[in-house]
Amino acid sequence: AEQANPIGKVLQMMSDLQAKILKEGEGAQKVYSEFAEWCEEQSKQLSFEIKTGKSEVADLKATIDQETATIGSLEARLEELASSVATDEADLKAATHIREKETIEFAAAEKELSETIDMLQRAIRIIEREMGSGASMLQLQRAGGLVQALTVLVEASKISSADAGQITALLQNSARGEDTEVGAPAGAVYESHSG
Repeated sequence: AEQANPIGKVLQMMSDLQAKILKEGEGAQKVYSEFAEWCEEQSKQLSFEIKTGKSEVADLKATIDQETATIGSLEARLEELASSVATDEADLKAATHIREKETIEFAAAEKELSETIDMLQRAIRIIEREMGSGASMLQLQRAGGLVQALTVLVEASKISSADAGQITALLQNSARGEDTEVGAPAGAVYESHSG
């Protein structure tokens, strides 16, 4: 009976150990089930995040493609504007050159007209003074035309030979039938300058 007792004790110990192992197994199974449930939830959440991320990637790729097309069109527009600016600058430079040339021509014509006006004013004063003397008037009455009359006045007065030459040239041009005003430029002169 003493032998059965140790065997009984061993069996009792084995039975207790089995119960303990089963109890620990149940605890481990519970921890495993909770961990498996957590892993499944994490897997579902990650799958959802992956789908969302893929959708965002597609949206971002579409936005990138759209913005790339916009960049291309804006670069083309920028090139057009740069070309237009270059053309406008060239036109401005050409117009400035024409205006500078016209300014020089105008200044020269204005100077010539001023000199002509001064010369005519001097001639008028001399003619008025000479018309007061009788001898010159007799010579004028014998003159055949305006050019000859002015030539007589020039010879009888104190008009310089340079002024006399200009007056004579002016009168001869008028005598040829030019119907434009003296010193006024013809309209055709500026046709090449107008746009």
